[in-house]
Amino acid sequence: MTRTVKYLAVLLIVVLYSNTGYAKTNACLACHKVIPEEQKQNVTDCWLRSIHRQNGVTCDACHGGNPDVQVSSIKSLSNRQFDALKALSMSRSRGFIGIPSPAQMFDMCSQCHGDSVNSYKNSIMGGAYLDNKGGPSCTDCHSAHYVIIPDVPKSCEKCHKDTTGFDQIDPMNVNDATVTELSRLRIKLAEEKIKGKEPPLFPEELGSFQIGFVAFGAIILLFIIAFIIYILIEKRR
Repeated sequence: MTRTVKYLAVLLIVVLYSNTGYAKTNACLACHKVIPEEQKQNVTDCWLRSIHRQNGVTCDACHGGNPDVQVSSIKSLSNRQFDALKALSMSRSRGFIGIPSPAQMFDMCSQCHGDSVNSYKNSIMGGAYLDNKGGPSCTDCHSAHYVIIPDVPKSCEKCHKDTTGFDQIDPMNVNDATVTELSRLRIKLAEEKIKGKEPPLFPEELGSFQIGFVAFGAIILLFIIAFIIYILIEKRR
């Protein structure tokens, strides 16, 4: 009985560990889960709950470096030993990137999201980010480690005071045509606000059946009015 319990316990540990998406020791995760810095939260509070973790996308997929450095008990390492392991895992020669530049950011994300990145970097906002002119990066809207789908237009309020009509445009491809369309939408929304929320008596465009139905109704109404007038005239005689 005791042996069976032990086997089950070992099996449970193996299953849980393999489901984390990094059954193989990953130096980045091993360090960032214990270091008393803000980066620790990127793993414990963000990455572990992210869609990237669920798909096995680890730190090195975006930041490069060498995640295969053998790391034992980190807390028992001396400062010199820790710095040596850190230098190996965060080696620039292995393509390590800390905070990416605009071009590096697009290269990172395009590994998996090529179509979205190409669309965005050719837009007005993406171009402004690429040229360091204040445009938002991918992580400004999607977050760096937790990774979210932005709530448009609420997410846009971080940069824009007026987000009217933002929910009716494509935020990944803002171009001159989009700006024109946004102006048209805002004018339309302003006119609707002035007119009130009550729908008009007749829609702006009527189908052939609707036109026929309205015409028939108008004829019946005129017939009823004529009949009433005829009755009133007859009563006066």
